[in-house]
Amino acid sequence: MERAGLAFIFFLLIYTAFFAESSAAQETEELMTDATALLFLKDSFTGAGDALNSWSPSSTASPCSWFGVICESGIVTGLRLAGLGLSGTVNVTALAHFKGLRSISLNNNNFFGQLPPDLGSLGSLKSLFLSHNAFSGEIPDGLFASMRSLKKLWLNDNKFTGRIPYISDASKLIELRLEGNAFEGAIPSFEISSLKSFNVSNNRLAGSIPASLTRFSVTSFAGNPDLCGPPLNSTACGTPPSATPPAADNKRPEKQNSSSSNIAALVGTVVAVLILIAIIAMFCRRRPGPGEGKLDTAGGAESAEAMESAEATTAIPITTTTAGSAVQKKDQKESGSTSSRNKRAAVSGRGPVAATELIMINEDRGVFGLTDMMKATAEVLGNGSLGSAYKATMSAIGLTVVVKRMRDMNRLSKEAFDGEMHRLGTLRHPNVLTPLAYHYRKEEKLIVCEYVPKGSLRYILHGDTGAGHRALDCPTRLKIALGIARGMAYLHAELAALDVPHGNLKSANVLLGDDFEPLIADHGLASLVGAAQASQIMFAYRTPEGTQHRLVSPKSDVFCLGVVILELVTGKFPSQYMNNTKGGTDVVQWAASAIAEKREAELVDPNVAVPGAVEGMVRLLRVGAACANANPEERPEMLEVAELIEEIISAFVAGEKQS
Repeated sequence: MERAGLAFIFFLLIYTAFFAESSAAQETEELMTDATALLFLKDSFTGAGDALNSWSPSSTASPCSWFGVICESGIVTGLRLAGLGLSGTVNVTALAHFKGLRSISLNNNNFFGQLPPDLGSLGSLKSLFLSHNAFSGEIPDGLFASMRSLKKLWLNDNKFTGRIPYISDASKLIELRLEGNAFEGAIPSFEISSLKSFNVSNNRLAGSIPASLTRFSVTSFAGNPDLCGPPLNSTACGTPPSATPPAADNKRPEKQNSSSSNIAALVGTVVAVLILIAIIAMFCRRRPGPGEGKLDTAGGAESAEAMESAEATTAIPITTTTAGSAVQKKDQKESGSTSSRNKRAAVSGRGPVAATELIMINEDRGVFGLTDMMKATAEVLGNGSLGSAYKATMSAIGLTVVVKRMRDMNRLSKEAFDGEMHRLGTLRHPNVLTPLAYHYRKEEKLIVCEYVPKGSLRYILHGDTGAGHRALDCPTRLKIALGIARGMAYLHAELAALDVPHGNLKSANVLLGDDFEPLIADHGLASLVGAAQASQIMFAYRTPEGTQHRLVSPKSDVFCLGVVILELVTGKFPSQYMNNTKGGTDVVQWAASAIAEKREAELVDPNVAVPGAVEGMVRLLRVGAACANANPEERPEMLEVAELIEEIISAFVAGEKQS
């Protein structure tokens, strides 16, 4: 009896200690401010360099003005920390302080190690981007169980192993990217009706593709030789391996109940005390102080910060011809000539390449070098924010190119610059203008693209009064809008590692082919230009979130597309393109007011306001207004925009047939 009493007293002491610890932890969390939470998070990082200098305990500015912090009405809702070369650890407890946190982007950094077991404590998170790091190990089934608001989960291009985790609890999931890892076994049957984007390519998966996922394309499953069944063109599947260990049956393990009804009272008390001690230990481990208990990750090489691109200068051609122009003379003086064999090796990127050589990244239009361009007739096209553009006609090989001479592009080392340019050279899409070659010097860079004679959409809309402008009827404008949306959806998929895949989308950077098929130019240069120039020259930084926070995201490109669509519908030059408020028409506000007052038809360009066309243009205007929503979270995805425009075109064609 005496022993039982002592045990009970011991139990009370432990319970009191547990309660005190819990109360102290709760009080600490309540006293933590947004600024201290961000500083705790910063302390867990290494390799940030100057990027997070604004995160300072001496700062008197609101944390909402700190780099990478997104706020709405003074509440921290997002952290955009991609491409900063971050490593070290991640303080999840600091992140949990932000109850309104909806989005975290740590893409393209140097973190490695397992994901933290308490990641699921961020239950309000809607978007989690961890792509292009070196996270590894197996992901437990229940890690995302409490993240029921999650819509976008990007874990691609890491080093995860084991089986794909159970994730169907995230019933609102829209995007799930798991490609480029080392996952094995069968694909679980995800019964998530909201899922629109799914990719498990380039893993080690095997067996039959679940019927619930066969709606996705072949590319979602490529690079897994042992997968079979639709949509893959393969033979009938054999018996697939189990997606989870047999005992689990792809379900999260249930808690087991223990009974001590037949055990002596003293033994039961001791067991309870031991369990309580274990709970306290777990609690302390899950609620670390500012400098401990964080995700154990570290890294090395610096990663490029996604920034901005140069403005296309082919909008309104200038017919001044300059024989032996500056680009010719300066490059001829510095480069000299090379033999055919050495030039071929240099421009193809094979063998030793001198710093003054031209590097070919796309040979679809043939192979050429600086000597070929120096012999070409040169024509000045104009000056842009980052430099000048020249038209060079190389008669010997029958090719005309645009040479863009770029300044202020020294953010990356030569090796990193080479990597970015070669990535752009792999892009292939009918609505994307892929660069042909580049030339690297520390002082300036040359980027060579194919010349598009018709010019830019801006020129055809606002500078041409001839046949080109008259040809912009309703079907042509719908075709242009669809091509831009498709090209941008492709860029958002291929350049997803960048914070903003384009960054400077506007009508000047949309070139038109002879058949008015649009070609998107100056994309993917975001990581090449310093942050100081970004806010001055990038259209993405003139979006609401760019103006307020000097931050961009893929949804910034969507806003820019919305402005281009509204420009197409109204025929007005947008004031959003201007660095100041002078000139142009605020097409975003104009469209929003017209939609609210149900007078959208008044905004349609009179040149296309003909019977049968107005309805299609009004529907397109509504799509543009949705893209230009002030709230990035409420803007549609690029792929959704393309699908909406396809529906408009289908309805327009059906109406034309009926009439």
